[in-house]
Amino acid sequence: MRGFPLMEWVHVLLAVGCLGLGVLHLARLWLMRGDRVGEASHAAMGFGMAAMYSPLGDPVPDAVWLVVFAATGLWFAALAVRAGIGTRDAGYHVVCAAAMLFMLTMGGHDAVGGHGGHGGIGLLPVAALALAGFFAWHALRCGDRLLAAARGDADCACEPAPDADRGLAARTGALLRGTAGPPAATRALDPVVAGAPVSGGMARLRSARTATGAHIAMAGAMTVMCLGML
Repeated sequence: MRGFPLMEWVHVLLAVGCLGLGVLHLARLWLMRGDRVGEASHAAMGFGMAAMYSPLGDPVPDAVWLVVFAATGLWFAALAVRAGIGTRDAGYHVVCAAAMLFMLTMGGHDAVGGHGGHGGIGLLPVAALALAGFFAWHALRCGDRLLAAARGDADCACEPAPDADRGLAARTGALLRGTAGPPAATRALDPVVAGAPVSGGMARLRSARTATGAHIAMAGAMTVMCLGML
């Protein structure tokens, strides 16, 4: 460990963690039938963050990452403009894509290498601080959703439900609370296929709890990266 500073080890751990998140989302992309574009976007973000944190350097040219995140940002921006057609968390993906583009073009690699920081009170530090605050808030929000779901108070998914879903939940909430069995929020922690709970590693991989945990981990890594750019 001599000659290898503590922060270098932290960056190695973050790189490995982000790489694992990328692999996780690739596995979910293969298993899930729903938001495949969303899972692909999360996978790209995991691999992109791993590349920026890696002390070995990024084997992928920055131009490739810029194209990937510009394309995903535009895709989800179009979905957001069309009132969330096709995905529930289009706005979050837009912010993630913008943050990745910001870090790629404004010195995310240098920040990890210990040469970041723009000083002063210019727009770049303000933007980095705003993004760090957003991702820290998102991590806390997702953690709160997990705790609430464990108590049976809410669904554990981080993505906000559409207004139509919220209205339906409000109209049927009394009936759901009056039925036998565990609360719907508790059942949301366990995947259900054809009306019956599914057990095993595949089920856990596909669960909302796994997705929410991945959100927390990635939001934490994004927060650290943005703070390193101050």
